[in-house]
Amino acid sequence: MAKQKDFDVFLSSIEPSTSTVEYISSVQNNLRDYLKNHPKYKDIHLNTFLSGSYAKDTCIRPKKYDGKRDVDIVVVTNYTLSESSSDVLQELLEILLEKELYNSARLQSHSIGIELNGIEIDVIPVIKCNDSEMFYIGSSDENIWELTDPKGHIKWSTEVNVDNNSKYKPLVKMMKWWRRTNCSDGIKYPKGLALEKIIADNLPDDNLSTENYLINTMQKIVESYKEEYVDKGKIPFIEDPCIIKNNLLENYTLTEFKAFISNISDHLDLLSKDGTCNNIWQLILGDDFPVSSSAKSLSTISSVNNAALNASHRQKPLWSIPKNEAVIINAKLIYPNGIEMLLENDGDEIPKNCTIIYRALHGIKQPYDLKWQVVNTGYEASYNSCLRGGFEDSNLNMNCRKESSAYAGKHYVQCYVIKNGQCVAKSKEFIINIE
Repeated sequence: MAKQKDFDVFLSSIEPSTSTVEYISSVQNNLRDYLKNHPKYKDIHLNTFLSGSYAKDTCIRPKKYDGKRDVDIVVVTNYTLSESSSDVLQELLEILLEKELYNSARLQSHSIGIELNGIEIDVIPVIKCNDSEMFYIGSSDENIWELTDPKGHIKWSTEVNVDNNSKYKPLVKMMKWWRRTNCSDGIKYPKGLALEKIIADNLPDDNLSTENYLINTMQKIVESYKEEYVDKGKIPFIEDPCIIKNNLLENYTLTEFKAFISNISDHLDLLSKDGTCNNIWQLILGDDFPVSSSAKSLSTISSVNNAALNASHRQKPLWSIPKNEAVIINAKLIYPNGIEMLLENDGDEIPKNCTIIYRALHGIKQPYDLKWQVVNTGYEASYNSCLRGGFEDSNLNMNCRKESSAYAGKHYVQCYVIKNGQCVAKSKEFIINIE
C-alpha cells in the first residue's frame, strides 16, 4: 500500500500554487475594477465574485492549453429577465474587448472566455433572483435565462466537507486529477459540479486513510451506477444539490458515462490484482504520484507464498467465485501499548501478541454477508491445533475482523461478499508475516 505521506505529497503537487491563487485573486480584482469603473458598464455592474472550483477550494493545478475552464468569475448585473440573454453576453464581450488585457475574449454559450497567461477564465453575467439568493444565467445559443446558484454550491460543498471530517475536498481534487489523467480526447467524463455530486453521493466512512477513502469511493461509484444504469443502457439522474430537478448529467451521452464507469472499474481491478503500491497508483493517477523505492507488486508472489496459499487445510469456497476481485483488504496493527500502524500485504515481520484489524473495502450495497477465510501455517499454529482454513463472520463490525498475532509464520486472510446466497465479490489474500 502507498503510505499516507505519499498521498499528502501527491495532493500538495496537484493543488494550485500560492502564486497561482494570488494571481487569480488579482485577475478578479482587476476585472471588478474595470467593469465597476467603465463609463458605460458601471451603471450595469452590481458585484463580481469568484465561483466554481476556486471558490469551493476543489480546484487542481492549471494545465496550460488543455482546454479546461479553470476560473469562473460571476458578474452580477442590474438587467431584468426582459433583456435578451444573447445581447447581454454580446455587450459584455464588447466591453471586455475594449481593454487590451482582455483582447482574447470570445463569446461562449453562457459566458465570455478569456485566456490570461495560460489560465482560462469564464466571465459569467447573471441577473439576481428577487425571491432568493439564486441568479439567472443567460444563453447565447437559445436566448433564454435559467436559474443557477453558485453561492449555494459553495455553501453545499463546504457543508459536505465538514460533515465528512474535511476529507471530501481533497478527494474531489484527486478524482479531478484522475479524470484529467485518464479522460481521452473526443470523449468527456463528468466534470465540475457533476463529478463533485457523484462523489458526494458515494462517500464511505470518513475514518479511512486517504488511500482507502479514495478506493472505497471508487468502489461505491461503480456499484451505484454500473449494474443499475450502465448495464441497462441508462444514464442516472444526478440532481443538482441546490436546484431541484436540474440533472447534472443532462449533456452527457451513455457512451461517455459508460466509459467513465468502465475506467474506474478497470482501475479497481488493477488495484485488486496488483496491489496498492506506488507504481500502481502512478498508472492510475499519473507521474505526479510519488515513486517509492519499497514499492512491491502482489503479482509476483514467491514460491514460499505459493506453498502457504496452497495449504491443504485451506477449505474450498462454498460458492461459485466471480472472475474479478472487487474487495481490497486493509489491515491495521495495534501494539499492546496502543500504538497503531498500517500493514502492507506480505510486508515485514510483525511481533507476537499484537491485535490486527482487517477491514474489507468494497462498494456492495446492503444487505450482504461478509465471510473471512483465515489460514494459519507453521509449527506453532499446527501444534496448538489452530491452522484454521474455514469461513468465519466479521466480528468487529459488518466489514471488519479482529485477529491477533499469536503464532510465528506466514498467515493470510481472504474475504468473500455473499449476497442472496451467491459470492458477488472477493479479495486477494492478505498475507501477514509474524516473527
